[in-house]
Amino acid sequence: MNQKNKSISSEQKWIPDGFHFLGPEESRNRRNLLQSFSELFEREGYSEITLPSFDYSNSFRSQLHEGVESLLVTKDWDGNELSPGVDLTLQVVKGMAARSHWEENQNIYYFAKKIRDHKKRNASRREILQVGVESLGKSDTNQLISQIQILKKLWDNTIPNKTFTIVFGHSSFFLNLLTILGWNEEQTKVLRQFLYTKNIPELVSLAARTNTSDSHMKIIQLLLKPIPVNGMVGFKKDLESNLSEEELNLVKNDLVSITSFFEVWNKQMQGVSCIWDPSLVRDLSYYTGFMFQGYVEHDPEPVFAGGVYNDLYASFTGIQKDACGFALHLDSIEVLLNKEK
Repeated sequence: MNQKNKSISSEQKWIPDGFHFLGPEESRNRRNLLQSFSELFEREGYSEITLPSFDYSNSFRSQLHEGVESLLVTKDWDGNELSPGVDLTLQVVKGMAARSHWEENQNIYYFAKKIRDHKKRNASRREILQVGVESLGKSDTNQLISQIQILKKLWDNTIPNKTFTIVFGHSSFFLNLLTILGWNEEQTKVLRQFLYTKNIPELVSLAARTNTSDSHMKIIQLLLKPIPVNGMVGFKKDLESNLSEEELNLVKNDLVSITSFFEVWNKQMQGVSCIWDPSLVRDLSYYTGFMFQGYVEHDPEPVFAGGVYNDLYASFTGIQKDACGFALHLDSIEVLLNKEK
């Protein structure tokens, strides 16, 4: 990038923190990057869609069950409203659901901007260009892995010298474990925060105040440990040894789904680094199965995320249609590319 005689950026004087002006060179690089993404998605059988810049919040609220509307307004852990939130997966599924009578390709991709309120660093990007891929009608193991294979091809074509690690969680499994613990809504909310931040001292203190049994405390400790895929058998045995027969029945189907998924993963995705983190907590409002996030070394923020949301389409149409997808922040990819120059 040509930055001669630019010791002080005039951009900083008039553009708010987190928003960026792209000049001719940056815009050309972005266009080339998006073109290469489009060509890959099209080769894989996905068709492009275009999202609106704005949508009415009440069009979501009128059709979605309680809890999902939390995605429209972002709140912090204390319940303070941070900013209007727009979830682009909701936009995509709602838009396609409105066209359920059309005979169109249900494997789709999009490029769309979103605004996020970042709580950690004022200079972090707030205006994000998101690249998304969604499959409506399928979310089985093969479909989910096929999407991650697309993601891997995209990554290898763009920044082959960088590797990523995928962290998997499972929404249904996590929610069922919360049911087993039997904590109230407020306690569960705090538990999710401590699990996500791996705040062990506060977590132990909270468990003590709720008179958590020894067996349930061991379950919480199991949730805190990210596990290599080859350690799944041991995790399952540890879990079974601390659950009653009735409790085990609650998570039985989830455990079958999780272990069978990683059996297929080990056969098809060797060379892709991944771990199982049973405490991975993304927004649980619409995820129904696997969730995942992708990380690169030395960056605490995920560069991509995705998962399974089998009930979302039906919430708009009443028609059951499984679905899965992923999204990545193009800005994060561009930062990685610039570091290689």
